Amino acid sequence: LANADKVRVRGAEFDGNVEIGSRFALRGSVTYTDAKYVSFTDAPPPLEGTGGPAAVDASGGRLPGISEWAASLGTEYRAQIAAFGGAEVFTGLDFYYRDDFSSSPTPSKVLNVEGYSLVNLRLGLRASDAAWSAYLWARNALDEQYFEQLLPAPAGNGAGHYGAVLGAPRTYGVTVRLSF
Repeated sequence: LANADKVRVRGAEFDGNVEIGSRFALRGSVTYTDAKYVSFTDAPPPLEGTGGPAAVDASGGRLPGISEWAASLGTEYRAQIAAFGGAEVFTGLDFYYRDDFSSSPTPSKVLNVEGYSLVNLRLGLRASDAAWSAYLWARNALDEQYFEQLLPAPAGNGAGHYGAVLGAPRTYGVTVRLSF
């Protein structure tokens, strides 16, 4: 267990929403993050350093779990229908991108998670007074295979090996909401 002496996190984010007429909405965001160890002279060694020195200098390395770039873009199209007292039919498409990142406290050549993109879809119906809605949805609609995290095995129990937390596969379902 070790604590970094000093870290620096800088970045910028753009987030916006726009309604195009009464039927179409567009939203998006882009994030840039520069997250580094300024001083971390007693960092635990990375996975590939197993069996070497008990501590290494990770100063200047990227902080774990933080992507340099992330972005999302979403759309929704709406149309009024006569059925159900003038309900609204809607369809949506959301895109999410995350750049690569390290999942190791000390920058590693092995424990780097590749960037990935996900697409989510929905199709539904909602009451004109928003008292209820029902929609079909799909998350990770293209069934992208990705890792959430890569983890080193505990020392003594397979040191030098690693495991992974897999990202969620395609999932789909129905959501019904009532407001009262």
